[in-house]
Amino acid sequence: MAFSSSTRVILVSLLLAFSLTSLTFARPNVRAQDDDLIGEVCSKTRNPSFCVQALKSDPPSGGADLRGLGQISIDLAQASATATSSLIDSLIKQTNDPKLRERYKSCSENYSDSIGDLGEAKGFLNSGDYGSVNIRASAALDGADTCDGGFAGPPAEPAELKQANQKLEDLCSIILVISNRLA
Repeated sequence: MAFSSSTRVILVSLLLAFSLTSLTFARPNVRAQDDDLIGEVCSKTRNPSFCVQALKSDPPSGGADLRGLGQISIDLAQASATATSSLIDSLIKQTNDPKLRERYKSCSENYSDSIGDLGEAKGFLNSGDYGSVNIRASAALDGADTCDGGFAGPPAEPAELKQANQKLEDLCSIILVISNRLA
């Protein structure tokens, strides 16, 4: 069976188009799988909508596996804890109220510990010691919670500090879910 050169070109073109089309459809939807992993992790956190927003705000999260999401979560928590520590330092300088100053100093110590805990969590994640990641993330969360709890009575906790405490607690919640899944 002989084909003319124009027929061969058409057949080769059709074959190539068919091959490329089937490769495209055969390729799994990587983005959907990534979204599924983020959704699955976030559904188990204390604030799922915050979790999704936080993880998706980091571009590498789109292709990250569970361990990669753990790294991203720890990085976000460290940045949050560091920013909150700076906020607390400025609140200490701004207040003349001795009661508030003591509370802020206590929060400053808590956040210093939380920053250290998160640094250790990163090391444990890198070494595959997921149980220790969980312990350190719990300790970091406790630092924010203890700071928040120090304002049970008057004078009131500033709204920006309350939000910052909540943010770190929510970020640590993500780390806890991921470390539990990895363990």
